[in-house]
Amino acid sequence: MNHLKQKPTALPSRQCARGVTLVEVMVAIVVLSIGLLGIAGLQAATMKYKINTWARSSASTLLSDLSERVRINPDAAGSSFAEPGVNTKSAYIIGATWAAQQSAALNPVTPDCETATCTSSQRAAHDLQVWRQRVRNNLPQGAALISGDRKIGLTVTMMWFDKELIVVHECSDEEKGMAQQTCCPPEADAPDGVRCARFSFIP
Repeated sequence: MNHLKQKPTALPSRQCARGVTLVEVMVAIVVLSIGLLGIAGLQAATMKYKINTWARSSASTLLSDLSERVRINPDAAGSSFAEPGVNTKSAYIIGATWAAQQSAALNPVTPDCETATCTSSQRAAHDLQVWRQRVRNNLPQGAALISGDRKIGLTVTMMWFDKELIVVHECSDEEKGMAQQTCCPPEADAPDGVRCARFSFIP
């Protein structure tokens, strides 16, 4: 009885059976690490711009709050064009430096004009104290400057601390356009790291 002779099965060559080498694993890890670092950097940049966007949005809301308070009590905002020859200083003025405002207690003033009847000047003092507390609560280390009067309009500068900002942008006579709206007045004596946004309105 003849038996057919079976050919032995050919084994795969050494080259075809080769697995993943250590060099390939290291290259994959390096590429993955670069991708993860890029994602982390993008997330950090996004958070930075998100904080600044949030701060500017809060500044706009605070400006609207202040303008409404002043327009309800216009007599305390100083003299107007309807009163020629009269120069009454506005009661809605904040001229303290950044450092002085950071250390201010901002305790509630009396009387509380939300519940009691107040004179025009008392109402202005109450409005400013409440508003300054809101600025501090809604902006990182928030502070503000207010200058002007009802005749020329009020200029409001919101200030907050931005750890990403290295050098403060101080206003000068040469500032124009957007640069003038984002500079810090010299009288604020703002340190490096403070960002400013300037607004104007007429009561």
